[in-house]
Amino acid sequence: MMFKNDKVQGQLKVSKEVILTITKNAVLAVDGVCSIANAKKKMLKGMFFSKTDFESIKIDFVNDTVEISVYIFVDPGAKVKSVAEQVQNRVKNEVQSMTGVTVSKVNVTISDVKYN
Repeated sequence: MMFKNDKVQGQLKVSKEVILTITKNAVLAVDGVCSIANAKKKMLKGMFFSKTDFESIKIDFVNDTVEISVYIFVDPGAKVKSVAEQVQNRVKNEVQSMTGVTVSKVNVTISDVKYN
């Protein structure tokens, strides 16, 4: 899906992949984030259930805005609430400043604390 901006001459189209890349880099730049979680879900494949990777970063276009959900692992000792708020702010600011697309919501799920 693409976002279009018809308010100026010509069109600006931003793909999900561009927003995904910006989001990934913004998340990983936050101190306390260990990595983006490798989320799993069960899917029915044939007659058997199998675990399959699904989007650890989800991008949804809603009207003229974008909603972003991200699953992350944090470092031991990190202040989870602070890290999540920093991720929300950084993702929103970077996506909006780089693309001009309004970010209406950034959902952050702390999947686990990663110990080495």
